[in-house]
Amino acid sequence: MDTQATTSGDSTLAQAPFAWHRPQGLSPVVLACEHASHHIPAAYAGLGLDPAEQRRHIGWDLGAAKLARALSDALDAPLLLATYSRLLLDLNRATDAHDSIAIRSEGTDIPGNRALGDDERALRHARIYAPFHAQLDAMLDARIAAGALPLLVTVHSFTPTWHGEPRPWHCGVISRNDRRVADMFLATLGRDPALCLGDNLPYGSDGGTFHTVGRHAEERGIPGAVFEVRQDLLADEAGIAAWAQRLRGVIAACLDSHWSAAP
Repeated sequence: MDTQATTSGDSTLAQAPFAWHRPQGLSPVVLACEHASHHIPAAYAGLGLDPAEQRRHIGWDLGAAKLARALSDALDAPLLLATYSRLLLDLNRATDAHDSIAIRSEGTDIPGNRALGDDERALRHARIYAPFHAQLDAMLDARIAAGALPLLVTVHSFTPTWHGEPRPWHCGVISRNDRRVADMFLATLGRDPALCLGDNLPYGSDGGTFHTVGRHAEERGIPGAVFEVRQDLLADEAGIAAWAQRLRGVIAACLDSHWSAAP
């Protein structure tokens, strides 16, 4: 399994779309951060956006990569990180979804994604989506083959406001049919009365935001969920460390349960 690979051929997307952190981690937990980077290769000229726009939430999940690395270190768990901006292609969307390659996001037009030809779409799917998800497939299948029951958690962050409306949740969990991780999340973090928690909030599982967990966990019958932390809570190292420890507690409780209950 590659920890960092270089794609041959067309140099516009020569950088690998993934990087592993702690690939030899011993935990049964596997982490992924699909919106870890705002990187757009120079050949794409920022897709027509200035640097400040590229670094907004439309380009990546602010603080999510640092949180995911801290959680990976705390758990000794392998973490798969994206290395390209989701403006090129959103790894947490099916390739036929309307927002897989967005032409408009959060009120901002993406000029470089308009009128894309089939060849460019195919290139992005082949160079970004396919290798990233193949790596996650290989890691999970290797654990299952070794007799372990893996647990998949994807790490994201969300904006404090949406279209002018404040979002009160400090953290949310997204689940669908398998509620094992979500219920443990709510029970564990719910012991702190100061926390406002979202159950399928600020996003539900029906808007594309569950794609990675649905594809890799649900289809294998293994537990999984999406963790979402509000971005202003990840603005400094102290906030990142605090949330990494909270989420570590959730996952430790999940592992202690031994998944005795069926999904």
